[in-house]
Amino acid sequence: MKTVTRLTTLDEIKAARAALPDFVRRTPILPLARNSKEVGREKLFLKCENLQVTGAYKIRAACAVLRSLTGEERKRGVVVTSSGNFAQAYAYAGGRMGVPIVVVMLDSTSPYKVENTKGYGAEVVFCGSDALARQSVVDRVARERGMTSIDNWEYPPIVPGHASIGLEIVEDCPDVETVLVPVSSGGHAAGVAAAVKLSNPKVKVIGVQPKRANAAYVSMQKGTATAIDYWDSMADGLSARRPGEHPFSHLQEYMDEIVLISEQDIADAFRTILFRTKMLGEPAGVVAAAAFLSGKVDNARKTVATLTGGNVTEDMVQKMLAMSKG
Repeated sequence: MKTVTRLTTLDEIKAARAALPDFVRRTPILPLARNSKEVGREKLFLKCENLQVTGAYKIRAACAVLRSLTGEERKRGVVVTSSGNFAQAYAYAGGRMGVPIVVVMLDSTSPYKVENTKGYGAEVVFCGSDALARQSVVDRVARERGMTSIDNWEYPPIVPGHASIGLEIVEDCPDVETVLVPVSSGGHAAGVAAAVKLSNPKVKVIGVQPKRANAAYVSMQKGTATAIDYWDSMADGLSARRPGEHPFSHLQEYMDEIVLISEQDIADAFRTILFRTKMLGEPAGVVAAAAFLSGKVDNARKTVATLTGGNVTEDMVQKMLAMSKG
């Protein structure tokens, strides 16, 4: 049974895209040939959000959120939670828009992303190891400091903010047949799926998750947003143990299916993307492409996969290269 919620409209998506500030980049879509024989005959293309201003796609939604606040709310500042890329996006956007930012992070968050977040000007508050408890810490800190608490899973402007990526895909690649997106709490996937399906219902939209980070997959099977009691993946940017109710309603409406990939698939995709396209992707960032490269989806269809981020440490790069099949 579908969650009862008001779905984002195409007009809202277009308005959110039109309101993006100049520092948000329109990223390219580049072909990926797995070998020299495929050059010029590629079926897989990458929407390169790793080239976005903060190294990942989330700056789009962060700007949409901050723009939705009142002047007084912006002055007081906001508190959010993030595993890294949203944190950096809020920190950068807040600095550019004059909004103080506090980010609640898990103790296990990549030090690279923590330092970048601080470098962009945000304050970081650590909250232990329970991902499902992060939002309660956000709410507490906001109350104590008189700031505005933002729930990145449920706040409505998140979906149209992310959806600008989907609009750019159908505009820049009008003959696309399949769009692949990673799924965590669901905001990115919901936005892209809504924008693509509302623009061209014939395009197939497929979500991708690691096998042991599969809350949205389980939720789609059960028909309701469901928490999983395990999580184990090097794709730390996909840390949600359940999808948000609001984005999940969009996944139910607009996503054709969700497929699962292995950690090996992630490492292999990282290597292929790095050496064939010269693009650096973080583990979560290459998950969508991994579904195509590992044969989990139809390789005969013209496919665009979102390369969502490239914020990765040297240690993780070495780990994935050592793990991958060269």
